Amino acid sequence: MFELVHLAAAYVIGSAAAVWIFRTWVQERVVTATLDTLIEQGYLISYVDEEGITQLSRWGDMEEMEKSMLDMIDEMDPADVDKILEEILEEEKLRNEEDDTP
Repeated sequence: MFELVHLAAAYVIGSAAAVWIFRTWVQERVVTATLDTLIEQGYLISYVDEEGITQLSRWGDMEEMEKSMLDMIDEMDPADVDKILEEILEEEKLRNEEDDTP
């Protein structure tokens, strides 16, 4: 009788572990396949940022963001745009300099 209890407990634990592993595997495959399909059909845009993380965005979001940025630039004083561009270039220059810290 004692062995039967151990056998039943092992069966239940093994079945629960298999269900958990299989569920995770299926979810990952379904999500990956769905995202790949949406990207291939043009509903989503994907790109890898400078940290190596894949970012997803809808086409409409990108178009709206680009339009908003262009509208902001149009509304800005040209001197302010030049100042911002200089700051960006300076930051990029500082980022590209090698760190000489020992």
